[in-house]
Amino acid sequence: MSLLEVNNLRVHFHDAAPDRFAVDGVSFSMEKGDILGLVGESGTGKTVTSMCIAGLLPRWKADTEGSITLDGTEIFDCTQEELNKILGREMSVVFQEPMTSFNPVYRIGRQVGESLYVHERGLSRAEKKDRVLKAMKKAGLQEPQEVYRKYPHELSGGMLQRAMIAAAIVTSPKLLIADEITTALDVTIQARILDQLKKLNRESGMAILFISHDLHVVNRLCKSVIVMQRGKIVESGRTEDVFSSPQHAYTKQLVAAIPSRGRFDE
Repeated sequence: MSLLEVNNLRVHFHDAAPDRFAVDGVSFSMEKGDILGLVGESGTGKTVTSMCIAGLLPRWKADTEGSITLDGTEIFDCTQEELNKILGREMSVVFQEPMTSFNPVYRIGRQVGESLYVHERGLSRAEKKDRVLKAMKKAGLQEPQEVYRKYPHELSGGMLQRAMIAAAIVTSPKLLIADEITTALDVTIQARILDQLKKLNRESGMAILFISHDLHVVNRLCKSVIVMQRGKIVESGRTEDVFSSPQHAYTKQLVAAIPSRGRFDE
């Protein structure tokens, strides 16, 4: 059994035309330790797909069809209480905007450890703090003891992104969903975060679903890739194969749009 299985996923928002699906027949699977890239321009259905997997798409906004199972559990059959038990423990999500993802009135340490208070209530305060500090270190934060006491406004964008990753991995989830997490960062910080994700994957076997429109970032991190256009999968395979020899016209356009100095073979 695969860790994650998405079968014929379809999503129709209530305010869309009857024949317009945000996600239309998407199917793929992930095994433990996989790093899968989900790419395409804005509006192709990448984030909607990830929101469905995480159980975060408001059910009153859209109708869904198909099946999503995480380690054998059908996400669409879960109650909100059951989803709350899964999200943050079995599966975690890192969002795009670290500046708006933290509460400005609470210290970083408390927010990074929030899921421990939900899923690991048997831990003592000292044990929770130790887990938070270890997660911060794994996420690449230097001097975690100092960062633990700081407020969000005292950290740079790159440090906040690492703190978000720490919050996502503090419970050692089986699957990490990373949605455009390097978009607002400069290339140096991007490289450090990508290296940290690869290290986490290598050391813990945590699977990573990495969503991005940046093909360079995906090429550097992901073992395999799925290309989406207008809610459908148009191409998939090993990252190096898809990007070096794209078969679908849309994939060819994405690769051709990269400035010549940044081509994968240079």
